[in-house]
Amino acid sequence: MAARPSMLVVAITFLLAAPPAFAEQRGFRATMTRTEPAINLTRAAHKSHERLSMLAARLDAASGTAQTPLQLDSGGGAYDMTFSIGTPPQQLSALADTGSDLIWAKCGACMRCVPQGSPSYYSNKSSSFSKLPCSSSLCRDLPSSQCSAGGAECDYKYSYGLASDPHHYTQGYLGSETFTLGSDAVPGIGFGCTTMSEGGYGSGSGLVGLGSGPLSLVSQLKVGAFSYCLTSDAAKTSPLLFGSGALTGAGVQSTPLLQTSTYYSVNLESISIGAATTPGTGRSGIIFDSGTTVAFLAEPAYTLAKAALLSQTTNLTRVPGTDGYDVCFQTSGAVFPSMVLHFDGGDMDLPTENYFRQVDDTAVSCWIVQKSPSLSIVGNIMQINFHIRYDVEKSMLSFQPANCDSF
Repeated sequence: MAARPSMLVVAITFLLAAPPAFAEQRGFRATMTRTEPAINLTRAAHKSHERLSMLAARLDAASGTAQTPLQLDSGGGAYDMTFSIGTPPQQLSALADTGSDLIWAKCGACMRCVPQGSPSYYSNKSSSFSKLPCSSSLCRDLPSSQCSAGGAECDYKYSYGLASDPHHYTQGYLGSETFTLGSDAVPGIGFGCTTMSEGGYGSGSGLVGLGSGPLSLVSQLKVGAFSYCLTSDAAKTSPLLFGSGALTGAGVQSTPLLQTSTYYSVNLESISIGAATTPGTGRSGIIFDSGTTVAFLAEPAYTLAKAALLSQTTNLTRVPGTDGYDVCFQTSGAVFPSMVLHFDGGDMDLPTENYFRQVDDTAVSCWIVQKSPSLSIVGNIMQINFHIRYDVEKSMLSFQPANCDSF
């Protein structure tokens, strides 16, 4: 049986891997920060299930107007992106989300916005702000909008939930501004100037959509691709790169993005647990998502992988699971089987800490893969210490083992 120690250490293979490199190409660099210094697996499970249900609802919605909810505050394991808006720049942070498209920030006093206490953007303090009219292409790309001021203002109410749950939305008007990413100022980015919102959006000032739709930052930058490398040390920032060239060096793997998916989904052909290999999700796909913390597998992939894991851990002391974590063991002296995700064209050999985690302050470690009634998801824990690149233009997802803490 292939095995690895359960201690949460950076895999030796990462230290030996060549550092990620990029082809020479114009791009922009930003940073992401985990919203809490440590992942609380109990709260992360609850938030991840909320997000899963709404991601599935959005995919199934015949109208296509339901959007991804982001109830990721207080220990959900989300990532905030740091950037600036306006001239002179006003620095903000907002949730970075690969599962949605609209960019928005709290504007002005925003007394009816959540969360309260985080900075707002003030258009009257910027010389580069302008309102987008109803005739603009971005206004037409909104799921729903209304015109005011004789068509000079495009008003929106952008929902992140189902019709039965109307309390997750952002409302305001579209504007155009200069966004500063790192040291680069990019003019003419369309965004939502929010004057009212409800829902859970962490502790930042809004949301940055990184999906593939025309409203997203990726599309508006016209860079064709973006990538990130999530650090294992939550006190360190994670790089977020727009327009970076193809990954090069040792260990690069690539797999096609599924054209039929609303999200960044790929074909998971099979899963290796130790010496056993079980079927994956196939053409149903598995989503790479920055906003979901734990991992999910739909049936029958989940039950088959779980059975393979349990058959190779009979020597360990199993303890009752909780909060959706079905496979848990006493941590002391435990050695867990290896886990490899086999995609169409690439294999992701996971470090132990990417799929087994100590539960909060206990002496128990749990498999962070949970059963899903719908979608399968590679959450952000599973992506730690991998450089993940989304080539939207060529419909390809690439990944490479990396020491992201020293990126």
